[in-house]
Amino acid sequence: MKKTKGISKKLMIIIPLAALVCAALIFIYLRINPTWKAAELTVEQAGTQHNIQCIDPSGKTLETRVTPPEGFTRVEAGEGSFAQYLRDYPLLPDNSKLPVYDGSTIESEYTAAVFDIDLGDEGYQQCADSVIRLYSDYYYEKGEYDKISFMFSNGDECSYERWRDGKRMLVFGSFSCEIPAAFKDDSEQQYRNYLKEVMNYAGTLSLQKESEKISADDLRIGDIICNDRHVVMVVDMAVNEQGDKRYLFGQSFIPAVCFHIITNTGGDTPTAWYTKEQISRDSFKIGEYSFESKDIRRWKEGF
Repeated sequence: MKKTKGISKKLMIIIPLAALVCAALIFIYLRINPTWKAAELTVEQAGTQHNIQCIDPSGKTLETRVTPPEGFTRVEAGEGSFAQYLRDYPLLPDNSKLPVYDGSTIESEYTAAVFDIDLGDEGYQQCADSVIRLYSDYYYEKGEYDKISFMFSNGDECSYERWRDGKRMLVFGSFSCEIPAAFKDDSEQQYRNYLKEVMNYAGTLSLQKESEKISADDLRIGDIICNDRHVVMVVDMAVNEQGDKRYLFGQSFIPAVCFHIITNTGGDTPTAWYTKEQISRDSFKIGEYSFESKDIRRWKEGF
């Protein structure tokens, strides 16, 4: 009888402990194995037609929708380059509102053209995330998986190649570590899962950490202008015979919206292009956001 009572007491301790361990393991598994799911986006026309220079409404891609300013031609882009990847990117119909991850839309005078790009359903893919997404998708489509690696805001690295092999990042606050926690999986779904993890823990701070300051004179396609609050990316450039340059900038923001080309409203007539003079100042604005010359940066070795 005493023996039976002793066993019962042990079971009363062991069973709750086992339940707690199981719950903890399930919690950790779910935490280190995110699942990316595409949001159901709404595509609709803006109520106001914004008259923006250098826009061909019939164009279906960045290159055919946004034409160079008069007297300018696009800078050369090699076959398979990041510049050509961006120029070939499909766009939503002209004058589209910005689709938001939650199914709503935003109408903005700063939107010249909208990329036909999907969003996750949990509100990731904000400003820094959209830049990371385009960098990563470019390398993914080229099969250059070794170049898909991004820093978290705490400085730790998250590599897609190791993720494919079953490694996962365990994150609690500012602490993170890599642990073996899954089977090898090179599916596209697992790639999207990886991106969701990066978007969750990366941001403008991590982009600054893995980029170097450059001058406005050195800007090229793929470079970023990034401070603690926001980041935009150079998505195209044009030049004239005198060597003067023009730039297209793209962004997302909070709430997560589709990546889009930013309208330059700083002149007499809105245009999709920014001048070198505008971004060579000590402080300047791109769209609604303010930057300084020290914010002009190149991610890793650039493109």
